[in-house]
Amino acid sequence: MEIAEAKQAVSDLRTAQPSFTGPDVARANTLIDNPDQLNQYFYGTCGMAAVVRSLLQHDRARFVQLLRAVYEGTDFNGITTGPGVLLKGRLKQRDAKATQPMEVPYGPLFDLDFVLTRSLGKLLKIRSPRMYEAQTLFSEEIVRLFNVTEPFLDAFTLDPEHIATLNAGKVDDDLAFDLRIKGWRLGQVAGFTVDPHTTSIETRTPGDHWVLRFDTGGRERVLRILRTAAGPLQVAVDVRGSESAFRDQGDLGLDSDGLKTLMLNVAGAPTATITRIAPSAPQTAVDVVNAQLAGVKPYVYALIRSFDDWTRANFDASARTFPASPTPPAPIWGRTEPEGEHIVAINGPIRKEADFYAVPVWTWKNAFEVRVPAAQLAGYVPILVHGRIGD
Repeated sequence: MEIAEAKQAVSDLRTAQPSFTGPDVARANTLIDNPDQLNQYFYGTCGMAAVVRSLLQHDRARFVQLLRAVYEGTDFNGITTGPGVLLKGRLKQRDAKATQPMEVPYGPLFDLDFVLTRSLGKLLKIRSPRMYEAQTLFSEEIVRLFNVTEPFLDAFTLDPEHIATLNAGKVDDDLAFDLRIKGWRLGQVAGFTVDPHTTSIETRTPGDHWVLRFDTGGRERVLRILRTAAGPLQVAVDVRGSESAFRDQGDLGLDSDGLKTLMLNVAGAPTATITRIAPSAPQTAVDVVNAQLAGVKPYVYALIRSFDDWTRANFDASARTFPASPTPPAPIWGRTEPEGEHIVAINGPIRKEADFYAVPVWTWKNAFEVRVPAAQLAGYVPILVHGRIGD
């Protein structure tokens, strides 16, 4: 399908479906003209966003089919939907996100991006419910609080002897010791523990109510402490106040198996292969990826590690040469490290340059190139999912 045909289909959908609004039309046409403009924004939909971008690049007919499935309730790749099945739930998720505290105030520009990308997750749930369940468990590996709907989650108690210290707004040695001792319980509940060195204390009600803020795993976390009638201080995780890679309203992390299943069983890709980069011989996987990119209508997605380095590279061109060693994911209590923390699209051939690999990528609406130490390519880019999309 050519660009003009895709835009005509968008116009026809607007005429037929009032739920497909004028701003939706404008956004769809923008994406058809420039697929790189697709933006996951602050939503945990990176893998699904990369797939929608590939449809825009190489299979516009399937992209139009996705639009119709969402707004008309037609089938998608043989998956029965029905009127409102995809749209109603996605709008509910979007509306919930619009009320969440965010680093940047909510704006509706990327609504269509979210509705379409997250609809692929719903389609995966319909087509492969067991795989979808596995992906929610993977999301919990990245964020222990994923799918926790309660605003506060009880973690442990402290002795009232700490009240004077809390009122003074300072973590003394005794409080720091107790916070470390109770860390095992907080780790089980929330997947992180308190860092006394970065902890600040805010007194809401002297003697009765305090808020602890601290950094761990590269994110701000928040605990609430309340004095109970029985005397002990009840410590709870402020779920909404704690920064998170994922939230329960529509975010979904994908592992390599989930991404492969999404491509084959939902997106209709004829091929999908998982390739792991061997630390001792990364060039083998690089050759496979470059051969894929040289083929017809390719897609190559990378599950990446050392998330903070990639985030800095996205915003700061001077941070696009990566450190000698990647930063491991934040520990999740009692669980193995996830195989990836984010998904990017490999945007062109990977080049070997002296002791580095130059890796062109697309993510967060941006295309840029990072330089990864050759000896650590597998640490930063451990797993790739690749194939051909469209015929």
